[in-house]
Amino acid sequence: MELIATCAFGLEKLVYDEIKKLGLWVIKKDDGRVFFEGDETALIKANLWLRCADRILVKIGKFMAVTFDELFDAVNALEWEKYIGVTDCFPVKAVSVKSALHSEPAVQSIVKKAVVKRLQQKYKTEILPENSNSVYQIIVKSHKDEFTVCIDSSGESLHKRGYRKKGDIAPIKETLAAAMVKLSDWTPDKTLVDPFCGSGTIAIEAALIANNIAPGINRKFAFDNWKRIDKKIVTDAIDEAKESEKPLEKLPVYCFDIDPIALKIAQHNAANAGFDNIHFKRSDFNDLDFGKFENCTFITNPPYGERLEDAAKVNQIYKDFGKKFTQTKNCSLFLITSNEDFPRLFGRPADKNRKLFNGNIKCYLYSYYKIQSN
Repeated sequence: MELIATCAFGLEKLVYDEIKKLGLWVIKKDDGRVFFEGDETALIKANLWLRCADRILVKIGKFMAVTFDELFDAVNALEWEKYIGVTDCFPVKAVSVKSALHSEPAVQSIVKKAVVKRLQQKYKTEILPENSNSVYQIIVKSHKDEFTVCIDSSGESLHKRGYRKKGDIAPIKETLAAAMVKLSDWTPDKTLVDPFCGSGTIAIEAALIANNIAPGINRKFAFDNWKRIDKKIVTDAIDEAKESEKPLEKLPVYCFDIDPIALKIAQHNAANAGFDNIHFKRSDFNDLDFGKFENCTFITNPPYGERLEDAAKVNQIYKDFGKKFTQTKNCSLFLITSNEDFPRLFGRPADKNRKLFNGNIKCYLYSYYKIQSN
């Protein structure tokens, strides 16, 4: 079957590489999507292991439609009975961009009717109670009159690993934090420093990577209740993932934050993820002795200053951070912010910058490689 891994814009190559690493056949990558092929085992492993993807969709069909009659007929012709049982739930969500059928509620209604009609005919019944524990979320996306119809196998977005019960004011998504770690030069034999750790997401994602722990190992998925998925295949995939873990006794990850509440949340999240060897300390970054940091990788998500009243304060933080960072010895920095003026404020052009999205906020990952002290 054809599968689609969805992701935030800018992370397609990372997701592509993750899928290839699983030994799966990648068809192509597109904006926010990577298409690949596989069986039920591939679907399960993708959900378990992809660190930077949002969802794993099962592609059911693709077609052109400019009228509701065309949409109904095309959806009705798809083999929904291969997936959805007579009592299963199948809600519909539609997204329409630059298409003649631009009303998303109307598209949802027509798709629902088409699927109901097909299942009624196949199961020879007028009643589809939708009262089982199996949920087949149908996702319909149209772009310039081309429709792609899928079923979501993930359920909750894959960024919800299960360890973060609480968040600080502006938490970074787990998938983006993992991407930052992957795009950095950090390896588990180097010290990782986050001077603005907030709820600890970057550190925890780094720890998961370092210990080769599947990000989805402690959560549930929509496919867990699908009748077509053999429970033994799921159990085997989970057992294989657990056997591949490589626990590290020492983890050189150091996190600092001025906010005591955020720090407690970070420690709580780390404990939920199974890590008691991430080092947390309350401190303003200005109070840290940056001269002691040598051959370290800094990965951080500092305040953005999205509100006007905070902008001046955040700008000063960036300036002060730039001055402090010159005291480090042979350290690199990977920092994400929505502030396009960051390099000037920091006092040095970035060696590389990459546009990414933290939720709906357009951000830039500024990369500085091995900054030498003055």
